[in-house]
Amino acid sequence: MNREVEMKLATAQIVLGVLILASLFGFVVWVEPNFYHFQIPSAEGGDVIAEVFLNPGRNIPMITWMVVHLVLGLSVLGCGTVQFIKEKRLRR
Repeated sequence: MNREVEMKLATAQIVLGVLILASLFGFVVWVEPNFYHFQIPSAEGGDVIAEVFLNPGRNIPMITWMVVHLVLGLSVLGCGTVQFIKEKRLRR
């Protein structure tokens, strides 16, 4: 394969790895704390607000999904970085 193409492929892998890790970070920071949480105002218009929490917290499937997402992101980022370094050395 052409070395220029391999450099572009390595760069794409690095970018995709960063995007995967950023999406996991975004989920953990912005989405998960409010996951299945909503407020119901009182019918009379008073100051009482009922809060409903449907999320039981970090359960086994969610933890498994986050670990798999982390491993996938790190592996794509790592493979892209190794490929990029290898191509840089071959260019010299």
